[in-house]
Amino acid sequence: MSALLELIKEAPPEDRKAAAEMLKPYLTFEKEEPKEDWEPLDKLRSSTPGPKSKAWIQTFILNAYPETRKWSTDPNPGKGRSVQVNLPVAKKWIHDHTAEIDWGQSMS
Repeated sequence: MSALLELIKEAPPEDRKAAAEMLKPYLTFEKEEPKEDWEPLDKLRSSTPGPKSKAWIQTFILNAYPETRKWSTDPNPGKGRSVQVNLPVAKKWIHDHTAEIDWGQSMS
């Protein structure tokens, strides 16, 4: 393996690029896990189309999709307690599921 690396290092740039393209399917890259950044639900509102109210997000996202428990606290925490979300993960989840969510639902 080290002999191959030495050959690639010594090759001209166009050959290195071709070798990289051929080897790409065999290389694995570790995915960087999103960082945890727990914030109040208010911070998530700007990431929703609209933007939507906190009550709307609690009702139509947090209560409707059980997988949101991975990146949020209890959506109905009770009086005096706020809902917290892991902001980077929540934004990514909303982006990935935008088509599944009915953004036109009314609170009434």
